[in-house]
Amino acid sequence: MLAALVSALVLASPSAAPAERPVTIPAQGGQVLSGTLTVPAGPGPFPAAVFVGGFGPTNRDGAFGEGGGRAYRGIAEGLAQRGVAVLRYDKRGIGLSTGPALSWLDARPLAADASAAARTLAALPGVDTRRVALIGHSQGGDLALRAAAGAPVTRIVTLSAPGRPLGGLPRVSGAAGRFLDRLVGTEVAQATLSRDPRRDAARAPQPALLVHGTRDRTVPVSDMARLASAREQAGRPTRTLAVPGVGHFLEVEGRVPAGMLDAVAAFVD
Repeated sequence: MLAALVSALVLASPSAAPAERPVTIPAQGGQVLSGTLTVPAGPGPFPAAVFVGGFGPTNRDGAFGEGGGRAYRGIAEGLAQRGVAVLRYDKRGIGLSTGPALSWLDARPLAADASAAARTLAALPGVDTRRVALIGHSQGGDLALRAAAGAPVTRIVTLSAPGRPLGGLPRVSGAAGRFLDRLVGTEVAQATLSRDPRRDAARAPQPALLVHGTRDRTVPVSDMARLASAREQAGRPTRTLAVPGVGHFLEVEGRVPAGMLDAVAAFVD
């Protein structure tokens, strides 16, 4: 467990503000994903991570549509202040990324996109290829675990990731699942809602850090133990971190706890 790290881990004080630069990611099916690389101050080379967003039509910042949401940007900036470069991107069909409008509902190309983003990141100047991670939030945690087997990454971090199929979560099951079936068809709905993330967790060989908030009302914190058990049974190196008092987006009053960012940055590094 990394609980002690939340309150006790001390890293170098954040220095100058990180810089941002645009990155394009060639993706499956000829699509092009639009991303932002947040780069720490200093000369590098830096440990680096791809940030994979959760379920829904969210952009690279974690916003739905034109309004709200900067959770993903906040995590990227916080990690960059701690020396980790972070590449986040708009999902296919969202924001400035190409693709059909509803392509973000199909988990299969989304996992391939996470792998493509990791390959792009590893090839960028200033990135230490010995320290490249996939960080996934919610459904993005499963996508990161699934993508890790074929991606040039050395670490995996899941944030608020489900330990059961999406269709088994209270907020997705029932009417929401039937709506998805009508919207995109049975094949896509089943591929997205029925896949068990424990299978992907067991297959991913890289060391993983599983992070979950104790007040998550979207994905219960108990799901972290489901993923950890699957990995441990498969002999995969795994650490867990329960973050007290935070919900699904791991924020308190709009900010991610510094101790959590410290722990994630230390793990990637």
